[in-house]
Amino acid sequence: MSEKKPFIYEPTTAITDYIIFLLGVFFGWSTLAIQDSQFHQLWGASFISIGIGAFFGGTSHGFGPKMKGIYRKIIWRFTLIFIGISGLLIAMSSSVFFMTEKGENALSIIAGILLITYYLKIRKQDSFRSAVTFYMPLLGVSLVGFPMAFYFQDITGALSITIGLIVCIAGSLIQKMKISIHEKFNHNDLFHVIQMLGMFLMYRGGLEIPPF
Repeated sequence: MSEKKPFIYEPTTAITDYIIFLLGVFFGWSTLAIQDSQFHQLWGASFISIGIGAFFGGTSHGFGPKMKGIYRKIIWRFTLIFIGISGLLIAMSSSVFFMTEKGENALSIIAGILLITYYLKIRKQDSFRSAVTFYMPLLGVSLVGFPMAFYFQDITGALSITIGLIVCIAGSLIQKMKISIHEKFNHNDLFHVIQMLGMFLMYRGGLEIPPF
């Protein structure tokens, strides 16, 4: 008798990913509703990108083992692509405080080149490590840009965003060290919960920033 396969393979990981998807879409659309603000358009898009990445990630964790190889690979690569897009959008959001119009055009071109380079990389090596090595330096750029906006331009919301980014990075370190609190609540699940807190702080900070 063959062993019955579970309906969801990693239920807690999948569910917490899907919660991040819902939060990302809600935070994103709420932020995009702020009109005539390049910052809020980029910031809102970053939340939606995080949410979409989490949706694909949850699907990969929960249902990937049931899928044929090609479909599993497609879902996983979409997960990695949206992780990269999220990092780029967050870094671009932190940069627009200091950019002229010409600088913003150059920033968009650079972001496009980086995204293409990243896509070509994950076609050859679609590991989570490839995503981390692309994503973390972009968060590093953001951890320079937002504190500078707070300190030099007195943009108070940038401080909340900075704290939220630090919370998310701390969660990533916990994930990397594979720290878990229960056998059914592993390091991925703990990271997701910490990420939710970081996202909320980032969202609240974004709402405090005046449109520009």
